[in-house]
Amino acid sequence: MQKFSYHTHTDFSDGHNTPEEMLQQAADLGWEEIGISDHLIVHKNIRQSFSWPRWERTDKIEIFHADFSEATDGFCRHADHLRKLARRYNLKVRVGAEVDFFDYDGWAEEFAAFRHRVGLDYCISGNHFLPLNNGKQILDAKDSAMLDQNALQAALRLHFATVTAAACSGMFAFIAHLDYLRKIPQWAEQTFAAEKTAVTAALAKSAVGTELSSKGIRKQGYFYPEENWLKQIIEADIPLVISDDAHRIEELGFEFDKAEALLQQLGCHKRWRFK
Repeated sequence: MQKFSYHTHTDFSDGHNTPEEMLQQAADLGWEEIGISDHLIVHKNIRQSFSWPRWERTDKIEIFHADFSEATDGFCRHADHLRKLARRYNLKVRVGAEVDFFDYDGWAEEFAAFRHRVGLDYCISGNHFLPLNNGKQILDAKDSAMLDQNALQAALRLHFATVTAAACSGMFAFIAHLDYLRKIPQWAEQTFAAEKTAVTAALAKSAVGTELSSKGIRKQGYFYPEENWLKQIIEADIPLVISDDAHRIEELGFEFDKAEALLQQLGCHKRWRFK
């Protein structure tokens, strides 16, 4: 069974355990390596989001940034802390970030400068928001009821286009939870077939991996991505990595045995990991 995870979070972003506790748990599990991928969310108009008032009332408001300069110093300290901690463990520790990808002018260049400044080992792309007004604004998926059906459908299609662009960008080690927004109540699984096919084609063409995430089991009772899309991904020979998207120590390795069994059942032989 896979003895590592590259998609994990600490209390630096929205996790519930310290970096020390996460690394110790990985060591206690007998893992070979772990990647810490705390959230990096930067959008120039984030404070104009309809979701901003709700985010402001949470204790995690500091993970939302309007400019990369706001995030740089904190991420540098976090990365340095992780590297110092890693010396205590017989464990390969990779310092990464889970990045919400946005494709407005200037974002990619600013992100590249940030990544170089912090010295991140890797980044994964995990998009969590509904893009509105051609991506000029974003909305938390929890606030999807603010949109009428037509606006929601348009936002979901633009979300898929953004994920496709992330897959084509060459910026990311792999793309996380492809159908994360399936948790929106208005989602209809029989729709977005063309959009899913476009994402799959982009992954295959760019030789970028994706994940089978057990977080969906914890939250909604199913893996991300759903099985029909997972079959398409396997048939396209896209490499897969199992992820727990752990936010607590007890979530590290969550249902990895079920994920392994599903991948074997579906004939997945191409797996993704760092070499």
